[in-house]
Amino acid sequence: MVVRSYPSVTFRPYPEFKIAVPRGSGSPPKLDIVHTHGPFSLGVFGLRVAKKQGVPPVSTFHTMLSEYVRYLSRFGRGVLRRITWKYCRFYYNRCHKIIAPSNALKKILLQHQIKKSIAVVPTGIDLDFLKPIEKKKAKKKLGIDAEQVFLMLGRLGFEKNIDVVLQACKDVNAKFIIAGRGPAERTLKNLRRKLGLQKKVSFTGYVPEKLKPIYYSAADAFVIASTSETQAVVVAEAMACGCPVIGANSLAIPEMVKNGKNGYLFEPGNPEELSKILSSFDPPKRMRVDALKSGRRFSIENCTNKLEKLYSSLL
Repeated sequence: MVVRSYPSVTFRPYPEFKIAVPRGSGSPPKLDIVHTHGPFSLGVFGLRVAKKQGVPPVSTFHTMLSEYVRYLSRFGRGVLRRITWKYCRFYYNRCHKIIAPSNALKKILLQHQIKKSIAVVPTGIDLDFLKPIEKKKAKKKLGIDAEQVFLMLGRLGFEKNIDVVLQACKDVNAKFIIAGRGPAERTLKNLRRKLGLQKKVSFTGYVPEKLKPIYYSAADAFVIASTSETQAVVVAEAMACGCPVIGANSLAIPEMVKNGKNGYLFEPGNPEELSKILSSFDPPKRMRVDALKSGRRFSIENCTNKLEKLYSSLL
């Protein structure tokens, strides 16, 4: 196996993102398939390599790029969204096969005239690493003494709608942990102060990968209010640790969260409904077991087998 790395530059509107610059490492070796994971820089490079070598290009559509135009400008976002989808059609319709991590995203791609064949293959998670830890031990390791704990873990982007969770937790007697960093962090901390939630809501900053199972295991539920999730890998990760999920009934989340079984769904952007769920949250023991089973469906082995079958169909 040959691994080549390329330098990158920071994408200024969203500093957490890096843009690779494919140069300086010579020509790629002879390939059977070119699989890209985005339509920019390396994605365009991948199409060029595939065309030059006469091999099929495959690309995974990971992100609802149209939801990120807010980081480019305050104005003309509708126009920018249309331009984004026009470019996506240009790029993905030049691939032999498109991979979507959820059925919900596949439907959206078809609606936006992505005409090439679309296969649904979720991103796999490592079940040898992501597994439950006894709740009391997990809470002790994190220094949490609250009786009930709700967790939000991931990138703190505006598109994640964490402000909805902050508004919902005002009248909830529980501890809320917001773990991660991102461009919305300052805005969210200001909202916490405005709502008087300093004692109830904690921002941990960046959480090292090795600590994720501890955080998931310490929580009574994982809360996600995002309406732009194409799969929501964090939902699968939380469930793999036996943590039920309370999620917005939007895009890919309801494919994973089954209301009343492995978690609960609420109307997107509705802090009142979310508050009611959080206030009365007292799940049956079976819910953690069902969450665990749901998370295991997304094992690396299961997802890799699907990907290998797709590759074989192109050779």
